[in-house]
Amino acid sequence: MSNPCLTNNHMIPWGAWEKDNQLELAFPRDWVVETIPFKGAPCIEEAMLESAFSNPVGTDSLAVIAKGKEKVAIAVEDMTRPSVLEPVLVKIILQLMQAGIKKEQIKFIICCGAHAPMNRQELKKKLGAAILKDFLIIQHNAYDNICKTSVVLGKTPVMINRDYMEADCKILVGSIIPHSFAGFSSGGKLILPGLSDIATLERTHKYVMMGFRGGIDDVETNKFRSELEQVAQSIGVDFFCGVVPNAHRKIAGIFAGDVIHAHRKGVEFARSIYHTKAETAADIVVLNAYPKDTELLQADTAMTPLKTSDASIVKPDGTVVVISKCTNGYGYHSLFGPGMRLSRKPSKRGMLKGRQLIVFSPGVNTQEFSSLYWDGYSFADTWEQVISQLKQIHNNPCRVSIFPYAPLQLTEKIHADTSIS
Repeated sequence: MSNPCLTNNHMIPWGAWEKDNQLELAFPRDWVVETIPFKGAPCIEEAMLESAFSNPVGTDSLAVIAKGKEKVAIAVEDMTRPSVLEPVLVKIILQLMQAGIKKEQIKFIICCGAHAPMNRQELKKKLGAAILKDFLIIQHNAYDNICKTSVVLGKTPVMINRDYMEADCKILVGSIIPHSFAGFSSGGKLILPGLSDIATLERTHKYVMMGFRGGIDDVETNKFRSELEQVAQSIGVDFFCGVVPNAHRKIAGIFAGDVIHAHRKGVEFARSIYHTKAETAADIVVLNAYPKDTELLQADTAMTPLKTSDASIVKPDGTVVVISKCTNGYGYHSLFGPGMRLSRKPSKRGMLKGRQLIVFSPGVNTQEFSSLYWDGYSFADTWEQVISQLKQIHNNPCRVSIFPYAPLQLTEKIHADTSIS
């Protein structure tokens, strides 16, 4: 039975890769609640998809590049990224066939990095049934099936997936979305960390954690991005295809060609459609982890609006609520997971600047939450618990801002307004 005092209802997207439903959030009637979307863009038409491959950025067409090649590796992102890649992969296969490449000459490699390998159903959702029917799909393993390269980062020799290195036509495919370390995902990041060995992964991620690398929405001065692109260029990328997903995880933009120049075009477009305007600081900010709400280890990607606004979207004494369905529960990461080489005792999140945090997820339990989040933060597995906790913290009336696609939403610094209108 619904609570008659909670009739201020708002819908958010819920469960990427698992039906993509809606979740209803009910708030007290006297709270001022605003849903703040990003600018957005529609799904591209077929002609735009064709044009991207006919007029690549900074390279010949893939059909020209692949002609005469013996081994083709198509390295694609994993399930932690939101885009359905089937339409793009169909075009890539057609281009390769035009170049005279046969199916048995092509291998797909999943750029798992430190993430879990994908199961059959996940591969079908990501790549499409036809790819599973006709091609060999290899899941990258950071501990095995890797080989030496000529690249050394500091004192760490870089090792890369053997199947990728042995190919004479190397193709990368992935989503261009905001990323806390690399500024935006995809591009050379599909190689480092996507196809790298565990020692290289540890070295690069450790430098970010120490504050020497990285930064969200920054590809221009980002040392992490610069380093991974140097590695990608040294190892070799013959063709890159980056997609920018919209709010429905459909392809809003496609950028094919050179791994750096095409990626930059994609970043420019992504910045334009993910731009989010929040005009007033709220007492409570609700950050929905969709379309990266598959696991708890990805939930912090919902902090994107907080990071890009320098936390100004929420008042200094305000509360941040992170929402994630966590369809796959806790998740897996061979660097940051419990007991792994870069795992640390949970501490305060710096980007919160002392604000309170509540994490709402029905997909995990208290123990899993406690292994990742500082013990001063709160957990709830029902929305009613969240509201109860918020009422204890805040006096009525409250101003609430909901960011329904938080991992994608790039905000700007705003000035606090303590009034309620």
